[in-house]
Amino acid sequence: MEITSRRQATLEHGLCLETTLDGATLTVYAILGEPDLEAIPGIVPRALVEAGADIHAAAVQGTGDAQEQIDQVLENVNPGDVVVFFCDSEDSYGAALDLLGLPVDD
Repeated sequence: MEITSRRQATLEHGLCLETTLDGATLTVYAILGEPDLEAIPGIVPRALVEAGADIHAAAVQGTGDAQEQIDQVLENVNPGDVVVFFCDSEDSYGAALDLLGLPVDD
């Protein structure tokens, strides 16, 4: 799986990324905080939802299983989908950004 990301926006508790996965473009939100499905409407712009994007959400808990947790979601997305990763710690947040291919200096 080839994955790269670039920062689109900085949010209050995370980042919005444009992520390319095997040539397909996704919008990915990496959020530092506990999983909260009710928070998604405040994270994902209505325009993306109205455009028909499917929204996937998952928790990234700890660094040991981060690869598996992220891969499980990314294996089930389609081009144009939106993914929200809720990361439970600074370490899991950093691991998620690294696994999503965000350059270290970004």
